[in-house]
This record gives sequence, structure tokens and C-alpha cells, in this order.
Amino acid sequence: MIVVSNPVPFKREPEILNRLFDQGLLVLHLRKPAYTKMKYRELLKKIKSEHHQKIALHQYHELAVEFGIHRFHYPEKSRTESIIPPKLKGQVYSTSVHYLKDFDQDLSGFDYVLMGPVFDSISKTGYKEMDYKNHPNQLKNNNIKIYGIGGITPGNGLKTQKYGFYGVAIMGYLWQQKDPVATYRLIKKTWNTADQL
Repeated sequence: MIVVSNPVPFKREPEILNRLFDQGLLVLHLRKPAYTKMKYRELLKKIKSEHHQKIALHQYHELAVEFGIHRFHYPEKSRTESIIPPKLKGQVYSTSVHYLKDFDQDLSGFDYVLMGPVFDSISKTGYKEMDYKNHPNQLKNNNIKIYGIGGITPGNGLKTQKYGFYGVAIMGYLWQQKDPVATYRLIKKTWNTADQL
């Protein structure tokens, strides 16, 4: 299970992120589209250094050296419009896709992809559940890990396995709860194998 950060700032964010890591979170995608580089760096500084290797940067990839980060996310737009730098040893690359036809592109340089919305999106109005014809189990000869994103809740997360997803990425549901850390613990308990998905 991957967690994608709340795109907007909220109270006690660094503390909550640290607590999520302490509860066993293995990968956090740090996505802050409106943040300046300075603000993004300040947030990274407040996350315990032992957790930095679990963070995937969505922006300001140049900060990776400063914080010892080796995970990089390239959104669909940057993948299709710009040159992705060659991956160095130990680096982990991810990207976003929305349709099975996206797998016709060369995605061999990526370790995994986020694909969605699997269900009606919680955080983005109007983003509707994907058609079953778009589920990864319809793919032939797929060699890349696909994480489902969009509308994932404790009640529907395990369905994604039947659809052919390797794992899930949670965002909207988690950050709409009063206590995201307790919610994360509940999800892990409900699914039992959350960190292995």
C-alpha cells in the first residue's frame, strides 16, 4: 500500500507523516503541486531522516541528493512531454497512467505505475470509476507493477486484486478522516496484508 500525500497543507502534517511511517508505511508519494521549492524542502526537513528513503518526490527532484532520496515520480504529462533522465543504480521510478492503451508506450524504465481512477474519485469531482475493460487483468504480457488509485477505501481496496492490480495507492479517503493515522492502522488491520499488496 502506497500513500499519496494530501496535495494541500494541513495542521500537524509533518507529525502525522512521521507517525504514518512509524506505523509501517513503506512508500509515501509527496505531491504538493502548489508548493514552492522552499516550502517543499521545509516539509522534507521536518520528516525524520530515517524515513527519507521511503519518499517518492513528485516535484523538485533536484532535492533528492540533499535528503538521500532515491524515489522519483513522473506524472503522465512530464512522461509524454519531457525527457526522463536515465535511471541510476538504486533509483526507483514511477509514473501515472489512465488507460490500458498507455501500456503501448515504452514504460520499461519505470518500476511501477499508478493507474486510476479505479473507483469514483474521492478528492477529484467528476473523475468516474474506470470501465472493467480498462482493468489490468485485461492486459497481455504485462511486466510492470500497477497500483490502483482513486476512490480506494477499506471497503473496496481488496477488490483491486481481482481487477489485476498489484497494490493500491490511497489519498482522498485517508486525508478526509479526522485521524489519518488511526485510519491507516484500521486499513492495515482490515486488509491484513496491506503492506504486501
